[in-house]
Amino acid sequence: MAGIDVEFSLALHDKTGKYFIGRDLIAANADRIVRQLYWRSASPAPPGGLTARVIGRLLAIEVAARVKSRVFARVAPRLRPPRPVLHMDPFMVLLHRLRAGDIVLCHDIGPLTHPDLFAAPVVAAYHKAYAEIAAAAPHMVFVSRASQVAFHARHGDAFSSSRVICPAIRVEVGEGPRTPVTGVGSRYLLTVGSVGARKNQARAIEAFARSGLASEGFEYVLCGGREPGFEAVAQAAQRTPGVRLLDYQDDGRLNWLYDHAAGFVLPSLLEGFGLPVAEAAARGLVPIVSAGGVLEEVAGASALAVDPLDADAIAAAMRQLAVMPPDETGDRRQALARAVARFSSDAFARGWREAIDEALASG
Repeated sequence: MAGIDVEFSLALHDKTGKYFIGRDLIAANADRIVRQLYWRSASPAPPGGLTARVIGRLLAIEVAARVKSRVFARVAPRLRPPRPVLHMDPFMVLLHRLRAGDIVLCHDIGPLTHPDLFAAPVVAAYHKAYAEIAAAAPHMVFVSRASQVAFHARHGDAFSSSRVICPAIRVEVGEGPRTPVTGVGSRYLLTVGSVGARKNQARAIEAFARSGLASEGFEYVLCGGREPGFEAVAQAAQRTPGVRLLDYQDDGRLNWLYDHAAGFVLPSLLEGFGLPVAEAAARGLVPIVSAGGVLEEVAGASALAVDPLDADAIAAAMRQLAVMPPDETGDRRQALARAVARFSSDAFARGWREAIDEALASG
């Protein structure tokens, strides 16, 4: 069977936007995928439970060893499957002998441009991975135009190919059951996404305090998994009236939160695409986003764009959301719906089919 292998080890952590992209890509192109690779093993589905934790730990040990020691490469040769490999994250090329006919999906180059937002071992690993990608010049796919421009500005244009394939809005968002989230009031602003320094939630919480909305009965609800910088966000949430910090929410609870929110807030410092903003806009929520970056690219001109480093500007946008007249809200919702209509499952599947076929045709 002619086809490709997919390096999908990031599926060991199945609560991220990267996981959903990979899941949907594999489902839409099953006839072109021979094997799914998880570290050094192949499986028709992502491992779970203890197996996933063990594989994840071994993978981390190998990557760290490859970054720190040249001797390790002689002890444990890199993988070289007979088919082209689609790497679902640049990080994973460190396990393989990367070739020009392979495909690398790049979400962002944050570890290179914003190293302060990542742990030092992560920064070191991505520096090595991107150096190897630049040397091999494989087919490159990006989740946004902003990521593509940033990558090529740093590494040049001499690659087998380069294209942008935006993620599709998940079908689970908006469909299925609604599970009420206890303890959340009837008037609130919402943030969805991993909680940490990169997403800028601590400054957004500070902005909410400055807005005075808590004294008017509004709450600010945040939910998501943890990433570096979580502790600072948790401390800010605990000391700020009206703020509720929730864990990762399943789709039923997430649907309920989207249904009842007065607006969406994500003035992130770094994003590859920003799927939660697209999902919020598709659900009719006007979002506050970082100006001049990928989130504004995703949401379009009807979002409220702010300087993510300016707490007063974020606070003013929060107040604008809270008191926005129905007519203005309706106009912005219509424009937002048109903007995110680009992110359909059909467009996503078609883009990836073309990318895979191009890689296969190139040999």
